[in-house]
Amino acid sequence: MNCSVFALMIAASYIGLTESVLSAAPLADRPRASGVWCERRSDYPITKEHEWRLALSLRRITGYAALQFASDGSLSLGESSAVIGGSAEARRILTAAVYSSSLFVVEDFSGSRSVTFGQAVPEQLYQERDRSTSQIWRLRLDFDDFQQMVAPPDVRATFDEGFTLFHELLHGLGCKDAARGGELGACEEIVNRIRSDLGLPLREQYLGETWRMTETLRSIRLRFRSHPRNGDPSPQGMRYLFFLLTESTECFEDVRALTSVDRNCRQQNRRD
Repeated sequence: MNCSVFALMIAASYIGLTESVLSAAPLADRPRASGVWCERRSDYPITKEHEWRLALSLRRITGYAALQFASDGSLSLGESSAVIGGSAEARRILTAAVYSSSLFVVEDFSGSRSVTFGQAVPEQLYQERDRSTSQIWRLRLDFDDFQQMVAPPDVRATFDEGFTLFHELLHGLGCKDAARGGELGACEEIVNRIRSDLGLPLREQYLGETWRMTETLRSIRLRFRSHPRNGDPSPQGMRYLFFLLTESTECFEDVRALTSVDRNCRQQNRRD
């Protein structure tokens, strides 16, 4: 997120990707081989309400009617035949994540100033017993942000907890964000294919537009375009999402983009 008053451009949904960390501690004292999990026992366990919201969104997006997080936190896709609507592209991506060799752990960072919508943090876990390492992606979601943004219903449907999780997962599957203005980036290009499958508004820009409200408060606007089969493809078909962002004196100036790879901003591993 470049906060220069000249650029006045930042991106949407903060996925700050820090440098990979090597950890010798087992994740929440439980061995997990791979797949997608909701964190239950760390400093950032996902609440029941937020887990329900995330599962509901993922069912809507994928069409997996029986999708749920099991009692141990693992994501179950249910019977493959139990598909009602949804996006085939979304099913492909989620299946790839669940059956990949990496471990994706969803953490609840609601109310944290260090996360805006979402953040992906890679970590290498060292196993002392066999001296091997495995890849962990900590996917941090701020569920409060989705309640505080201002947007019409169709834009809320196209930019919610589930869609943000897909963007985060795509980082773990090797996709990157836009490197400069005017680009959408591989992650959002793929997420737009999911939106297209569902007839939802498509993200028009990766970088958001920002207005300074006060010395420490900015208003951010993200632009979406109505899906061609559902709306007017002309400029009148543009849809917008707004949210407020409070600048952090510690890291705001170094953050390149919301929903982007950020290797400069030190993450605050605490709730603010």
